[in-house]
Amino acid sequence: MQPGMVSVWVGRLAIWLRGWKGEAGRTLAWRRRCLMLMCLLLTLALFKPHSMLPNRVYDWYFVVDITQSMNVPDYEVGGKSMSRLQVAKQSIRKALSALPCGSKVALGMFTERNVVNVVRPVEVCRHFAALDQTVASMDWRMAWAADSFIAHGLYNALEQAPQLGKQMRVMFFTDGQQAPPANPRYMPAYAGKSGEVQGYLIGMGKPVLSKIPKLDEKNAVAGYWEQEEVQRYGNFGMAETLSVLAMEQGQHDRNAGHGPGNTLLDNAHLSALDEHNLQQLAGSTGLSYVRLDTAAQSSDWATGFGMTAWRWADTDLRPWLAVPVLMCWLVYLGLTFAGSHWLRYIKQCWRKLGQFVRA
Repeated sequence: MQPGMVSVWVGRLAIWLRGWKGEAGRTLAWRRRCLMLMCLLLTLALFKPHSMLPNRVYDWYFVVDITQSMNVPDYEVGGKSMSRLQVAKQSIRKALSALPCGSKVALGMFTERNVVNVVRPVEVCRHFAALDQTVASMDWRMAWAADSFIAHGLYNALEQAPQLGKQMRVMFFTDGQQAPPANPRYMPAYAGKSGEVQGYLIGMGKPVLSKIPKLDEKNAVAGYWEQEEVQRYGNFGMAETLSVLAMEQGQHDRNAGHGPGNTLLDNAHLSALDEHNLQQLAGSTGLSYVRLDTAAQSSDWATGFGMTAWRWADTDLRPWLAVPVLMCWLVYLGLTFAGSHWLRYIKQCWRKLGQFVRA
């Protein structure tokens, strides 16, 4: 290329960047600058830029009741019946998708009297696939015992939470059914400080009695629990700890049962959401009791403002780039139509409307 041609192209480039003389030239130059800036920002967004910034995150310990009453299919989703356990797992998976990067999640399963922490706290974005697959794999057959002492399990989860993280919240999914039914006189008291651990006690199921299915190895219904079967396991229950003086005075018969009696065992083979029990437990522990009607509700609870934990976290910068791109686009549109007859017509109509309102 000849030196003269180079000078010509350099001159043209300078004109393109600075704009021509006059108002029309300046408008054209600013439009081009807006387009260049938009292209630059959009190109930068393709590389998915990240940075460590103070971020609003959440730490959750999701605990699922996997006892057999959670197999009751009293939810209807998309015209199909779903069990309480299936809806609980679906809710957790939706909550995982709603949590921002930097949040930490731990997973636990409850049966009998204890909660087993199956996943220690991990960052939700980097370990999303593993967390999601773990929740999907939770099954009633993982239960190590058939009993369901809800109070013991909830207290155990609240005891574990501070050990998993200083700002760890608890979300406990259960229908609240005690199995075998317990005498209220022998229920344990919460030894912790009420409200020290925040979170939700989530009631699963409908408040209408339903049969508890017996499932085979393929999760097909092989029958239902009968009243006689439950009574075999519900005659004893939890004993009360008496003083030596009380025992000497004959107030305790070592051979007497501590169960609820046959009256409460009449419907023990059926299951319904026990809201009264869960509300009492929520009141004593400081948790918030909520009833789950749809799986999507858990996302709002998990990202509620009161559950926030602020800290430095890996933050996606693409949403921040969207703001200047939008501003450049608006400026470009404004400059494009600034001199059009349509804009003048709109201004005239607006002026006439103002005059009409003042009149």
